[in-house]
Amino acid sequence: MIFGEPTDFAIEAYHEPSGARWAGFGRMSIDIQGVRLGNIHEKHCSLFHAADRLRDLPPTIAELWDEAFNGLSDAEIFAVVDEALYRASTGNWARYGRFDFLTNTGEQFDNLKTFIVCRPDQRISILYQLPDDKLGAASCSAQSFQNTSASFVRWFDKQVRIIAPSWFPA
Repeated sequence: MIFGEPTDFAIEAYHEPSGARWAGFGRMSIDIQGVRLGNIHEKHCSLFHAADRLRDLPPTIAELWDEAFNGLSDAEIFAVVDEALYRASTGNWARYGRFDFLTNTGEQFDNLKTFIVCRPDQRISILYQLPDDKLGAASCSAQSFQNTSASFVRWFDKQVRIIAPSWFPA
């Protein structure tokens, strides 16, 4: 299934459970402005963490900016967040944790760092570092991000409810 528009913001996901206890497993990637992040060919990945992240972000989208980013380039913002979350000995998750996007949310995003910000003009920017250490950024409207995320989450929740065992939390 593809949710959204790949030239703007899209989520591609396939639910591939191999029995009720594997409900919520499958393949996933995102596309933003034609940039693909994630490995859609990586089979049998847990989609829960990514789905939860996409579920939790839209209501807090306006909070995805920090005054420390004013006047900084995408690469500089990436460096600030990366240092605070992954490089500093103590880290600063209290301030910068909300900008972590899909890093470590499943095998489909292995070796990929992604951060998310919502600029004052309501454009979502996803800042990323590819496995070859190449940095990049792509953006879409906050509305497009919210609509696509909500569509994916509704689909995911329905897929899990259909297949999951009766004791599985809904």
